[in-house]
Amino acid sequence: MPRDADPTHAAVAQEAMWLAIRFRHAACLLLTVVHLLSGAADPGPGRAVTVLLAVWSASRLWGRRLGPWWTAADIAVVSIYLLGTVSVAASGVSTKDLIDVKVVAATVISVGIAERVRVSAAVTALVLGLLYYANRATPGLTPWGFLSDMAVAYLVVEWLLAVGVRRVVLRAATVHDATVSAAADSRVAGQVAAARRRYEHEQWAVMHDTAAATLLMVGQGAAADPERIARQAARDLTVLESGIPLPGDDSEVDLAELLRELSSEGATPVTMRAPGPLPIRRALAWTVTAAAREALTNIDRHAHASRVLIDAAPGRLVITDNGIGFDGDPGADRYGIRHSIVERLEGVGGSAEITSVRGSGTEIRLTWHVIETVAAEGDSLDESETSAGIARLGRSFGHGMVGIAVVDTLLQSTLTTAASTPPALVNALLVAINVGCALAALTPRRREPVTLALMGAAIAGSLVLTAWLPADAVLAGANWSIGASGWTVVALGFRLPPRLSLSALTAWWVLVCAVVLGRAPSAENLTALGYHTAAIFFLQVFTAWFAATLDRAARQAAALHRERLRHRTTDAVGRMHEQECLRRYRELLTEFTPLLRGLADGTLDPAAPGTQAAARTEYARLRRLFTQQDGVAHPLLADLRAGIDDAERRGVAVTVEAAPDHPDLPDAVRGHLVAATRIMLDASRSHARVVVTADAAGCTVSALGDCPVETLDRLSTLTDSAVHTEVVTAGELLWARLHHRFELEEAR
Repeated sequence: MPRDADPTHAAVAQEAMWLAIRFRHAACLLLTVVHLLSGAADPGPGRAVTVLLAVWSASRLWGRRLGPWWTAADIAVVSIYLLGTVSVAASGVSTKDLIDVKVVAATVISVGIAERVRVSAAVTALVLGLLYYANRATPGLTPWGFLSDMAVAYLVVEWLLAVGVRRVVLRAATVHDATVSAAADSRVAGQVAAARRRYEHEQWAVMHDTAAATLLMVGQGAAADPERIARQAARDLTVLESGIPLPGDDSEVDLAELLRELSSEGATPVTMRAPGPLPIRRALAWTVTAAAREALTNIDRHAHASRVLIDAAPGRLVITDNGIGFDGDPGADRYGIRHSIVERLEGVGGSAEITSVRGSGTEIRLTWHVIETVAAEGDSLDESETSAGIARLGRSFGHGMVGIAVVDTLLQSTLTTAASTPPALVNALLVAINVGCALAALTPRRREPVTLALMGAAIAGSLVLTAWLPADAVLAGANWSIGASGWTVVALGFRLPPRLSLSALTAWWVLVCAVVLGRAPSAENLTALGYHTAAIFFLQVFTAWFAATLDRAARQAAALHRERLRHRTTDAVGRMHEQECLRRYRELLTEFTPLLRGLADGTLDPAAPGTQAAARTEYARLRRLFTQQDGVAHPLLADLRAGIDDAERRGVAVTVEAAPDHPDLPDAVRGHLVAATRIMLDASRSHARVVVTADAAGCTVSALGDCPVETLDRLSTLTDSAVHTEVVTAGELLWARLHHRFELEEAR
């Protein structure tokens, strides 16, 4: 799979491929060196192809060259080696002293780990055919006899085990990718929704701080100075038309300069103090200056102050006036203070404290983080998700190792002849010990001393078997512990630090070699141990090392996931900004900017009754929007927003109320409630009211409007057994009550 689609799968697959390549070439290099040093006679071109394989394997151990062409070259070199080798066994195919069997074993295991099943199956079939060709001189060897030989059958088993481990680990990696991607999708959706709410909140706050304040002054006839109203309206237009910064804008501006410009706009004299330039992100500067603008506007309108002091510093802004002050909680029932100052600062991780004493003025203290973590919210994966994925990979790998250890033990112990084995009871006991230790690796939360004790038991069983067997059978098929016990140690050690598992594995192999050579010291056995070291011990060492690299591979994949999520979030927020928020903001501006523009350029007289009436109308409309904004996060209201907007464009006065609690509703139920309410909104002529309530028993939507009688027919077309609908008419008014009971949904 492509790396950009499934990073963990790709990272683990590449790590497995590199493990397989290193194992294959390290094993082949050691096999050929041992064979050449043993002085064995090679008929025909045997020595030449052995040297070729040794040189090629040594060169491939340097660098990290991967790809299908390199794999094809590796298989070609092995094929040339097998074609140029002539092996002769006394009966069948021997695994004790024939290098070609070990080369084939390294090849089939490595391709089983590194390649897809179809590729590895084709390569396995090829090298087995070439192995038959290499052993063609063996007396009485037939194709069927070759395939039924224990050594050949075990080569197939080794390939199947390698394929099984690859599939188990990669499947776990795929599940990890799917889980993290699903979490990322959810987080992106949450970030987009949060950005949308922040942007809309800022829209309402900006309109409240600018247009609403100016329109209120004009509508109440408090605009005694037309020039001041013109300047204020012009300032409002500049702020509104400059646009709200896109979330995530990292460009820097000088906050001190922005505050100096702001301090010259109000009616109350302002003294500004700042230590110098105050660099700050543009998006954060917008929030701070907007909150400061609302504070100065409130001072002009309510404080009756003669002076204002603005004290700015990195991460802090204090605005103090000498006005009349006030008593009580300043933000409890004041939209401007609550939304335009307090919630603004809280939205960027800061705070706003307002202190006032009647007759002693007011102090507004704004604070924010000086060192900001840009895009820190939601653009990284939870550590728990990454750790869970890595743990899942480890468990899958450990289960694969347990399977190999158990299958290897049972298969090899049952294929030996009774004449060369210890008594059946002893052999069965040793098999049971090894299988039991391997299965114990499945136990979660195993303590390290317990694990080391189990490793010791498996190693002891292997040494007992090696010491019990006749001297001429210590390296024959009867010694099933060579290989099987090592896999048990690997299975037990995959949860341990690499140094411990590798130390235990090395200690087992050194002790086995010492016992073998102590009981049957010979050059032939030394050569056979060299072959076994390359074909068995090397594979187990590399497999144990691969277990340790799973953690690194998964964490690298998590880093890729974080990068993808960061870009996806940025793109999604950008699209949302362009397609929805910006469009809606511009639409809202067209409703009242003509009135502001007329006040700014002097074409409208703020003292004229018509201008004041228009200002009162637009202010009332904005106040209604501000009230509705408190419930904008309600899912039903979010779905009804387009219908409410359409009704208001037609001149319908819409009132919306919603309880703060909004339970999750089934999609079909929510769709029914929205569709019925839209019918009422679309049919209302001059006014409509929508009330959403919810409690432990259910959710109710109440819609009232001056709708024509035909609306009843449209409502009757909607049917849903989960929603109880009541419709009442009173003159020109139509009232619809839609109720959904939660216990009814549970019963369904």
